[in-house]
Amino acid sequence: MITKKNGPFSWATLGVAALVVIQALVSNNFAGAAPAADQSTEALQGVVQRLLPRSYHSVFEFQLVPNIPSPTPENKYDVYRVSNKNSTTTRILIEGSSFSALGRGLKYYLDQAGQVELAWSGNRFDELPKTPPKVPDLELDTNKVVTTGHVRGSFVPHRYYTNVVSFGYQFAFWDWKRWERELDWMLLNGINLLPAMIGQEYVFRQFYHNLGLTDKDLDSFFTGPAFMPWQRMGNLQGSWNHDLLNSSAANELAYKNKWIDSQWDLQKLILARMKALDITAILPAFQAFVPRALVQKFPDAVFKNSSQWSYFPEEHTNVTYVLQTDPLFTQLSIQFLELQQQLNGEYKTHFYLLDLFNELTPACITPACLKDTSVSVTKGLQKVDKDIVWVMQGWFLQNGAIWTPDATRAYFDGIRSVNGSTFVMDLAADSLPTWPSTDGFYGNDFGWSLLSNFGAAQGLFGRLPKLLTVPFEVYQKYPTNLKGIGVTAEAINNNEYIYYTTLELPWHSPSEVINGEKHLEQFVRRRYGAFKATTRVQSAWNKLRQTVWDCQSGQPSQSKSIIEKKPALNMTIDSWLGTIFWYNQTVVVDAWDQLVKSTLYEHHANVPKSFKFDLVDTTREVLLAVVIPALHKSLVESYEANDVEKVKSYGRQIITLIQDADRLLNTNPLFSFGAFVREARKSLNPVGSNKQITFPNQPGPNGPTLAGYQQFLESNARGLVTWWGPVGNGPPDALPDYASKQWGGLLFSYYLPRWQLFITQLVEAAVSKKPWDRDDYLAKNLARETQWQSEVWGRRPGETWETNGQESVQVVRELWNKWRKLAIKVAAGGKA
Repeated sequence: MITKKNGPFSWATLGVAALVVIQALVSNNFAGAAPAADQSTEALQGVVQRLLPRSYHSVFEFQLVPNIPSPTPENKYDVYRVSNKNSTTTRILIEGSSFSALGRGLKYYLDQAGQVELAWSGNRFDELPKTPPKVPDLELDTNKVVTTGHVRGSFVPHRYYTNVVSFGYQFAFWDWKRWERELDWMLLNGINLLPAMIGQEYVFRQFYHNLGLTDKDLDSFFTGPAFMPWQRMGNLQGSWNHDLLNSSAANELAYKNKWIDSQWDLQKLILARMKALDITAILPAFQAFVPRALVQKFPDAVFKNSSQWSYFPEEHTNVTYVLQTDPLFTQLSIQFLELQQQLNGEYKTHFYLLDLFNELTPACITPACLKDTSVSVTKGLQKVDKDIVWVMQGWFLQNGAIWTPDATRAYFDGIRSVNGSTFVMDLAADSLPTWPSTDGFYGNDFGWSLLSNFGAAQGLFGRLPKLLTVPFEVYQKYPTNLKGIGVTAEAINNNEYIYYTTLELPWHSPSEVINGEKHLEQFVRRRYGAFKATTRVQSAWNKLRQTVWDCQSGQPSQSKSIIEKKPALNMTIDSWLGTIFWYNQTVVVDAWDQLVKSTLYEHHANVPKSFKFDLVDTTREVLLAVVIPALHKSLVESYEANDVEKVKSYGRQIITLIQDADRLLNTNPLFSFGAFVREARKSLNPVGSNKQITFPNQPGPNGPTLAGYQQFLESNARGLVTWWGPVGNGPPDALPDYASKQWGGLLFSYYLPRWQLFITQLVEAAVSKKPWDRDDYLAKNLARETQWQSEVWGRRPGETWETNGQESVQVVRELWNKWRKLAIKVAAGGKA
């Protein structure tokens, strides 16, 4: 592993074999010779073997070279050079000053020479030429083959990925096989800094046991798997699944402990691979939040209860914490970090995540008090590691009523006053930046982040023109303390081009002007292949670039389809994750039209997975963001006019469209609720162990069982994307439906019954000429949803796993024929 201490490279952890290789490079004695056995690059060869066809397994020679001249004075971090080994072989030499550089160099080759794109939705690596192509000289824009190589570096030392809530929304149920794929993806995208949050409850459980607490004491503290990120940040505590499942708290405790054990096994594999790939882990620090029972163990310490969060009842919020300036906080912080280091064995990092006030109100908000807090926390961290870097998400600063300029400056000054180091992720810098109001975080190191999908929302969304310019502008203004660029999306499998572009930015010169149209054109060519990226297809993507990816409304994230909301007469919601769409719908429908026509008139066979994904995604956008709102508007107008037949007619169309959309989405596992549930149910064994899962210490006919454990996991999955908590109703800004999804299976089983009940009641109201009773609707709908929360997927007709077995392209064509005319009409302002 390469360590980055006081510079981009350290010899300290390189083995002798690696040293021999690098010495050979320095003497230029490597032409035509096989690389020396170098264990440190074997991990890279493993990535190649997992991702690429067998004919490419021996193509690449990876060499660690500490002093590759940087292409610009600014792009001095993680420099790589990609070149042809020599004119007589097909071997490709990838040199880099770090593993991150080598991984990014490999991606450069695949992008530019192979013309294939690495994507969540599907790669085209099987379409790579059988004979590996030479490295083109793109600098000359010719087809010449060169041996001098293509050199690039990053202008920031850190490229980071994900945010802590993604470990609920996206990663909660991933197994090792899926994590392995993602870590490979990270390496090729140049990511070298990653929150490693999985399994930390194992450390905390032992930590609290050491302090004299029992498992029963911890039961009311630890949440279920899907909600652990918010428990870690002090927003939530305890779980509620046993109430929904009519099970026992004792069984739920047994399931949580099994889960904690299995996640620790998974974390060990993840950290080992991160070490092999030299991706630095951000590990958790002690964040002050504790089980209520700990108060009795330390009667002389000062404990507080945090503020209520998102309308949760006190049982599940108002989490107890140790006052950060109390000596006990320092004591516990040291003990936790030392225990974590002990349990992690050889793995070491200097980066630790510590979010004290995520959407919470501090006990004291004066500048002096906040400075005392940060001083106390920093000193505690430094007692364990003098080089520790306090990583924090800057999201807490969004509460401007508390975090005034004076308060914020005092908080950060406290860290610097004791020579502490921090790295602040400006968590949603793409939409709600904090760096302008803090003058670049008052000189502290920070990173520019793209979030763009709060609540793991779906939908086409981006601010591409700003994305291609603002990070460079921030660097020009704060060149000494802008230390990172990252993607902090709350979930993946959406807007891949936006995320790809964000992670590519650090490898451009900060003074470079990127041509958005040309940049997108190259991406589409790699994504689909030159023969399928036709003029028609490129035109469609360009229309999307100018509409869905050019949001200028000021909203921070995607809009929601009304299909994901509880039906009402007025569904025009102009608020956070509202239902108003910012783009020209006619242009978006035309883009969809061109994409579908390309499958009809230009290419029929061997449609890439990524193209199928995009067809499903754009069809979803048109049906659920353009057509459904128009049908709903006409439905309500008909009800208000007491036109019973039209209410029935529009109601039938809405029901049919929901069924059609469900069928479409179920053709792709990335849009499948059944796939998500299966992932949850299988996550009880994330490392693929052959060890049987039993509960030997809880015998009895009503004790924990394997089936009960799986239903507990499924209940977590169901709850996360629907109720987001123990209850299904609440104020307008409560969390039910906050993480809603446009997924096949979820539309059919959860949203469709909502709309069927609503339409039935509207028809009855129109017939009787009485007002629709919303309270009655909500009560009946809640009863149905309560039953749904405790069901087991697959038992009802139509509940499919993974996909419905139908071909995406064929279903898209059918729905295009069925809904195209109406989509064009309503997009232009016509009535449904």
